[in-house]
Amino acid sequence: MYRDNTLIPSEAIRLLALGLLAERPRSYADLAQGVREFLQLVVGPSLDLMAPPLELLKIEGLVEGGGAGLALTERGRLELLRLLSANLRAPTSDVSKLILALKVRFLPLLPAAEQRLQAEMIAEVFQRALARLLELKERSPAEALPFGGWLGMELEKAERQLAWAQDLQRRLA
Repeated sequence: MYRDNTLIPSEAIRLLALGLLAERPRSYADLAQGVREFLQLVVGPSLDLMAPPLELLKIEGLVEGGGAGLALTERGRLELLRLLSANLRAPTSDVSKLILALKVRFLPLLPAAEQRLQAEMIAEVFQRALARLLELKERSPAEALPFGGWLGMELEKAERQLAWAQDLQRRLA
C-alpha cells in the first residue's frame, strides 16, 4: 500500500482475484480469465496492470485447491477485507478508477457497517473532486471557451458521481 493507505496496482489485482474467489470457487483458468476480462473492460489494456502470477496467492496461503477448484482460505478472506477497507483516491487515473470499481463490485462482501463506511469514503472522494473543479471554474477566465466546455463536462460528471455516491449511502443507511 501507499503511505496514504491506498492500494498499489498489484494489490488492486489481488483484490480482484480474491473477490472473484469469494463469490465462488473457480478453476485457475476461470480465475485468470475473470481477472483479465474485468481489467480490460474497466481500464483497457494497461502495462501498469500486468497481472502477477495468480500462483502467488497459493504460495502466500490466500487460496487453496487445485486446477479445478481454487477457493479462499481464512487468511485470504482477511486479506480481501483488508484490501476492500483501504483508502480511496479520486478516480482520475486508470488505477484509481479500477480500485473504485472493485470496491463497489465487492462491497456486498463486507459487513454492513463497513459497507456504510466505504460508501461514506466514496462520497467524500467525489465531494472533494467536485470542490476542486468548482474552484478551478472560479479561478478560470470565462472567455476560455474550449477549456470552459471541457470544465463544464467534468463538472457534470463530478456532480453525477457525487449524486450516485450519496444515493448509495442512503440505500446502505
